[in-house]
Amino acid sequence: MVIERPSLRALRYSTLTSSAAASVAARSKASVNRIAFILPQIYCAAQRTNSPALMKSTADVAIIGLGIAGATLAIELRNRGVQVCAFDDPAHGTVSRGAAGLISPVAGLRFGVLDEWQQWWDHASAFYRSMQAIEPIPCYRLLYGEDERRYWQRKRQQLTEENLAEEGTLPAHTVQCLTPPAEVVAIRTAARVHAARVLDTVAQLLDTEGRLCRRWVAEEEVTPIWAGWRVGGIECAHVVFCQGPALAASVRFGWLPRMFARGQRIAGTLAHSIAPEPLWLSIRGKSLMLEGRLFSFGSTFDWETTEPIVTEQSTDHLRRQLEQYLRVPFRIEQAWAGVRPIMADLKPAIGEHPQQRQCWLFNGLGSRGLLLAPRLASILADAIVSDAVTIPPQFDLRRFAC
Repeated sequence: MVIERPSLRALRYSTLTSSAAASVAARSKASVNRIAFILPQIYCAAQRTNSPALMKSTADVAIIGLGIAGATLAIELRNRGVQVCAFDDPAHGTVSRGAAGLISPVAGLRFGVLDEWQQWWDHASAFYRSMQAIEPIPCYRLLYGEDERRYWQRKRQQLTEENLAEEGTLPAHTVQCLTPPAEVVAIRTAARVHAARVLDTVAQLLDTEGRLCRRWVAEEEVTPIWAGWRVGGIECAHVVFCQGPALAASVRFGWLPRMFARGQRIAGTLAHSIAPEPLWLSIRGKSLMLEGRLFSFGSTFDWETTEPIVTEQSTDHLRRQLEQYLRVPFRIEQAWAGVRPIMADLKPAIGEHPQQRQCWLFNGLGSRGLLLAPRLASILADAIVSDAVTIPPQFDLRRFAC
């Protein structure tokens, strides 16, 4: 049964303060762009304070989960003049916060290149620059196996022509510290994103405006009302589920072919400095991040576990692998884990629920979430704001609907 409700634009008038609503109602034919100029004025006082404001009781869009999907969507919606509130429980954690933050259009043992990589790269770079959370980083693929060398030879011409990769040489100060690889490939398009900075910035912004509720929202707390949805006591036109691996317990989206891969990383210190500047080494599907005497390495892929738990087995596995490639003594001081949300066809799932209008999903970003999230958030924000916008079918969650 399809639930019909008023549009986002219609509800926006009911969410304004009484004085602002009267002003807007007097210009009932004003466009969404006009409203975009009005909304910031309403909460400008909250934006000037560093302390949290009282939680508002209404919003245009409620976002459940403030990982990288929810955070990027919140900014994209705000940029379109939409009132956003978010629910996020820090105790549940997010895979984005523990990620190494390394992004590149080239990934995997087979040197897979993301389709339309330039658009994804440009969108992500611009978004994270606006958050002051991205920096270029030297990246090298170390080829140890014959299989990797074959994959490189097959992709070499394409990657070189697109200025994505080329034959490379390791920095002199690292050569003696690593097991010599058969070949070295320099990845020319690579960067490090400070994901925690992005998440903290967005959370602080919403908290200051009284638009962030730091608690978990159970699915039964999301109920339909005449104007849209009631989410944890907040009335809104639209609700977007951005809960990552929590999708495993969802009844509302239980028909989606969900898979989950737990990943674990280790970090610690080296006996002496290898790389004075940040350096990213990609080794058989894992990333070794070096910076001074600090390192991090991972991550694993565990398709059997849906809980973000650290295991001794994974820690030992990573230690043994790192000992094969690193000739400098190291000490593991930290290990952390997260669960990657993945769809069966390995593509993101975004869009509106096929039976429940104005109920949306933003999930399935997988291991490339930091690179994919900004552009997908822009696409989804456009679809929420305008009925005229359609989501590309390869990303639309309705591709799985019967």
